[in-house]
Amino acid sequence: MKKTILLLTIAALCNVAKAQTSSETPTSDRKNDIMISPIELIASPLLNISYERLISAQSGVGINGMFYFGDKNEDTTGFTQVSPYYRMYFGKKYGGGFFVEGFVPITSTKDRYYTYNYYNNYAGPDYHEETRTTVGIGVGFGGKWITRNNIIFEASMGVGRRFGDNDKYDDSNLTGKGMLGIGYRF
Repeated sequence: MKKTILLLTIAALCNVAKAQTSSETPTSDRKNDIMISPIELIASPLLNISYERLISAQSGVGINGMFYFGDKNEDTTGFTQVSPYYRMYFGKKYGGGFFVEGFVPITSTKDRYYTYNYYNNYAGPDYHEETRTTVGIGVGFGGKWITRNNIIFEASMGVGRRFGDNDKYDDSNLTGKGMLGIGYRF
């Protein structure tokens, strides 16, 4: 008789536990990540934001934007980089853990410089302002951690090569992107 009561009690408890529903949305149903890098915003006038849409547990696509809001009196008055990317995750959590990514940086810079004109009657410096946009390709890696409250942390970096117009005053064809960010998964 004791064994029968014990068996019925265990069966009833299993049935009650199975019938309970969770009011929280499962992590796999939350496929959108939005993130900001507060360190870059505090240390320099650079806004670094990112949005990602998870395709599956192991991959996602997104866009990262870096916008420089520097002093207007500096020689370089503007820097904007928008980078669409594709990521592959190698972690145990849905859309989390170690990842590698490929990205396409679209970079726009606005440069100011002076040149000295010897051939003009006025022997003084000529002021030039030039805006140029380049497109490139790059790779990166990093890690993403997700808490139970769907707060996400990311540490990542990448380097890319820019193609197109090479400025005679700035011969660097390299560009980069990075994120030490905090965000939310919804």
